[in-house]
Amino acid sequence: MVQAREIDVLIVGGGFSTMPLVRELDASGVKWLMVSEMTPIWQQLEAADALDFDLVSSLQSSVYSFELVEMLKEQGEGFTDGFPTAREFYAIHKKYAARYADRIHQGRVDSIDNHPGHSIVHLDSGEQFRAQHVVIATAFRRQMNANLKQIRIDQSYAGKSVAVTSTGDSSNLLIAKLVAYGAKVHLVTNGFIMLDKMFATFSPFDDGPRFVPLDQLECHNFAEFSKWSYRAFIDGGYIHGLIHHWFARVFDRNSLGVRHPKSIRPHADIRSFFKAKAPVENGHIAIKYWPIDVYKLYCGETLEQKISDGYLINDLPFFLEHGHVKLWDKASTTIDRETGTISEKGETTRFDEIIDGDQEVPAIPEIRLRSDGASEHFFYKTRQQFLGVVSPRLRNIYTIGFTRPFTGGLNNISEMQCLLVHRMITEPEFRKSIRRNLKERIARYNDTYFSNRPHKKSDHLVWYGTYTDEVAKLLEIRPKRSDTPGLKGLIKYYMYPNNVFRFRETGRYAVDGVGELLAHTAKQYHDYKVLALLVIRYPFFELLALGTILLAPVPWWIKIPAAIIHNRLPFTSTLVGKFGLPTRESKAIFNYRKIISFPVLAYPVIATAIWATVGMETAFVFSAGLLAYVYAMIHLGTAKGWNRKFFCDMKSKRSPEMVGFFEIYRAVFGRVTTKK
Repeated sequence: MVQAREIDVLIVGGGFSTMPLVRELDASGVKWLMVSEMTPIWQQLEAADALDFDLVSSLQSSVYSFELVEMLKEQGEGFTDGFPTAREFYAIHKKYAARYADRIHQGRVDSIDNHPGHSIVHLDSGEQFRAQHVVIATAFRRQMNANLKQIRIDQSYAGKSVAVTSTGDSSNLLIAKLVAYGAKVHLVTNGFIMLDKMFATFSPFDDGPRFVPLDQLECHNFAEFSKWSYRAFIDGGYIHGLIHHWFARVFDRNSLGVRHPKSIRPHADIRSFFKAKAPVENGHIAIKYWPIDVYKLYCGETLEQKISDGYLINDLPFFLEHGHVKLWDKASTTIDRETGTISEKGETTRFDEIIDGDQEVPAIPEIRLRSDGASEHFFYKTRQQFLGVVSPRLRNIYTIGFTRPFTGGLNNISEMQCLLVHRMITEPEFRKSIRRNLKERIARYNDTYFSNRPHKKSDHLVWYGTYTDEVAKLLEIRPKRSDTPGLKGLIKYYMYPNNVFRFRETGRYAVDGVGELLAHTAKQYHDYKVLALLVIRYPFFELLALGTILLAPVPWWIKIPAAIIHNRLPFTSTLVGKFGLPTRESKAIFNYRKIISFPVLAYPVIATAIWATVGMETAFVFSAGLLAYVYAMIHLGTAKGWNRKFFCDMKSKRSPEMVGFFEIYRAVFGRVTTKK
């Protein structure tokens, strides 16, 4: 009989995703061991010479709090946010793997027997471990990982026709390489959401563009002030335009969904995006990409080096606009692999190669629940786990890394999960309090973060800032509004994104140096003043529109439904989205934006004064005139190229300047990749 080796905490898989946990376990004096095959996907990509890309998530949402603090100490004022390359990111992994090498047992876990007081972990080598607590962090199985390792895209693809049947960040990376080499891509899809991952902001505070990653604009806590305003701001009319496609065809004809209708997700799926009680529903897939205009500003002066580092143009909307990629509706497309053809509604085309993908599935070893001689199997289901970590059916087994963000970085979520698992392991009373009403906690979470719709395979995808906030509340490490007094404190509370280090400045899980990291980050983004000015626009623009309706000289039974219709349809969010950001540094453009924004911000005071002194009819004339002026000026600025939409600015993608730059990019890409 094999003698089981005893351990307090056994981590299965683990790797980089559990580094915050082992750090806390060491601090608590808890003995732990990791069992891993030590062949993570990052190592496999390195072995295949496939670490030739940058991350879709920013540095501050991809790297742990304590590592960011170390980076700030090492780099000082030169430390900036951005998008690390795959090589840079994997170098961090290797540093921690070396640090904890003596506590990593190389092997593969075959199965786990979960008993009421312990678990027996079986390795395929025949070894066994008896653990008081087991942490499973074995990541996902997905076909696209194999594609990234095995498919070598090079000059031989020039002029080829390639079909791709999967849509996501990884498949978009392959598409970027195919298009750069001159292949024609046929993307068979059921639609997608495209989000610009980097923005270039221009303001009087700066000399030139300031580059801001998407997650730095998410200001999750602003939803506490106004959920409706928050939704309108983060959307900019884009998602609402997908939900109300007929509306976009009339009022936003230059949108991605109108110009390329097959990019729209099925209505049954996309309509629930803003239907949950939470600001954004869980379960949606988004592709984060480099918009070509921002890429040009960010990489243009050092293009060869940036491409060599792995920064590639993966602007799928641009590729669609210029015919590099053609969309096929997955629901009505037939793929004949023997003849190499794709057909949809009478149209047929040939392809030379097909690249398939699948949906990611948790790579969890077999778990058998043992109790009173009975045995049953455990299967991971997102809506049956509390915060993706704790199951009512498992005893002292926790899961990490199976909840993923559709914006932001996975390690934001993993770090918070690690802190939750640490407290479950080290504080019996806390563990009892969680398990006492665990099913009710799960039900409340599901009721908040899912609308009334069936389960989906993508339910494990979350709006990262609301997820980290939920865990922070549970762990009692979430700063209160009263903890941040004054105007700066007000902006800090509502404008800072909920990256994990925000919750580790003070309290039980404080990390020394996080205060300096927060201050440095705030300085990099002008204390988020520019973001605050962008955020407050929506409620004032909406107030102008509703005020005009309510002041109109028509019966109340017309005013009320008109106000409701206006509020339910994305008139204001689409308008604010078109106003977006300035396209370049220009005093004239800054003044143009001021003469639109300032009257709207002053509208409540001026309209009230006119109503009180002259009367309601004059107030309506002023209100309607200002509204017409705002609409006219924003559309004028858009036509002149002064405004850039937040997401998928199709006007800039059609400009001769961007078309010319892409041809330059292709030539440089060819030179760089030929040298490798």
